[in-house]
Amino acid sequence: MIEGWLGEGAPTFEEAVASFLAKEIMPRGEFDRLAAQMRTKAFTAAYLYTADHLQRVYEATAAAIEKGTTLWDFKGEVGELLSKPWHRETVFRTNVLAAYGKGHYDQAQASRAVRPYGRYSAIMDGRTRPSHARLHGLVYPLDHPFWQTYWPPWGYNCRCGVTTLSQMEVEESGLEVRREMDNLPEPDGKFVSPAAGEWRPDLSRYAPELRQLVERAIYD
Repeated sequence: MIEGWLGEGAPTFEEAVASFLAKEIMPRGEFDRLAAQMRTKAFTAAYLYTADHLQRVYEATAAAIEKGTTLWDFKGEVGELLSKPWHRETVFRTNVLAAYGKGHYDQAQASRAVRPYGRYSAIMDGRTRPSHARLHGLVYPLDHPFWQTYWPPWGYNCRCGVTTLSQMEVEESGLEVRREMDNLPEPDGKFVSPAAGEWRPDLSRYAPELRQLVERAIYD
């Protein structure tokens, strides 16, 4: 059960808020027809059939992300619309965790020049899915396409995270930086990583001078 997030008086996670507020509200039928990568840019909830009901749930979710309110607060706002506890918690978890995941992804990309690697971290307890446990400890460059599929959360109720690393930290810890995409678990296809559609090319193979030219051409 999710209790709280930021807590009263804590700083707003601006990247997470911006990520969620950029989503377009749409009925479930239209959402399901979207390409997988486009679903990260839309908001919906199953079993809600009117625009005003979707709007109310959207606003309550936005408040949870912006103010750090709890699942209990969320229930007070939309309990009569999402009356089943499992449905209410799924909507809350899915959207809040995805917004936080996208916010963390944006922060990682913003600091990529000094911390260019990400290390996947699963909780590794009795609730951790084997497919997520298989990724635990893997290190990839932050501009590698691996993260477009596996940046958490990449499954319902995923609790995994990513730690960014500098070149020095990778070398001092003797970590292997992977570039291959073999022997990775298959996504279930029903949930899309919040980093999907944000692909950035792997420029690590370029000479430094050429890499700077390519980065300026792509990102400026």
